[in-house]
Amino acid sequence: MAAGTPAAPRRRVSRGTLSRDDILSATLELIEAEPELPITMERVATALGTRPMSLYTHVRNRDDLIDGVVDRSLRAWTLSLSDDADWQLQLRDWCTSLRDHARRYSPLIREMARDGSFQPALLEKVAVLARILRRAGLEGRPLAEAVRWIPQTVWGAITLELGRPEHLQSVEDETTAIFGSITQLDEDARAELLSLLPFYAEPELTDLFDYSVDRLVDGVREQAARSRATGGTTE
Repeated sequence: MAAGTPAAPRRRVSRGTLSRDDILSATLELIEAEPELPITMERVATALGTRPMSLYTHVRNRDDLIDGVVDRSLRAWTLSLSDDADWQLQLRDWCTSLRDHARRYSPLIREMARDGSFQPALLEKVAVLARILRRAGLEGRPLAEAVRWIPQTVWGAITLELGRPEHLQSVEDETTAIFGSITQLDEDARAELLSLLPFYAEPELTDLFDYSVDRLVDGVREQAARSRATGGTTE
């Protein structure tokens, strides 16, 4: 566990009072406190001051446990979108809210659709996204394409961000890494990259996630304009 990381929670339950709610709550607390560690029945039981076998009265197996904590974590994802805000701001807020939630429960990212279906609590948030995009002027097929494209693009950006190695967390880190290898390139490739590196010091390049969201907004705006130009055709 890294320095400064809070210790995993320890909550004792009285014999005979253990419930599914206790188990799910303890699991989520473990995930938040020690996201780098695997989710196991042993860890959850230890956090509750009991034995792994006692958990099986309330959860069938680890898959059932994961399904429960994924659903609970998604229901904890709250969207606070201002009704007075334009669709661009609402879309950015939706994407940022998903990012914040994924950071909080990062070990669950790959569990969201592991059994070939989407959690209802996740689809509820996708329905909110669809309403935002309708405000942008999308309907029919363009709307369906955007509702499919945006969550997957945002999810990919989040996954890449969370998976970045410790030595590549900032633009400065990237610049250092490029300089460390640039002498091995041919002259043309080296000149191409050297011409770009000064821009890496600009604030606009410091957050790749924000850049990705800006391009999503641009794409929706372009699609909505195209739809208006064709009289709202949705084919």
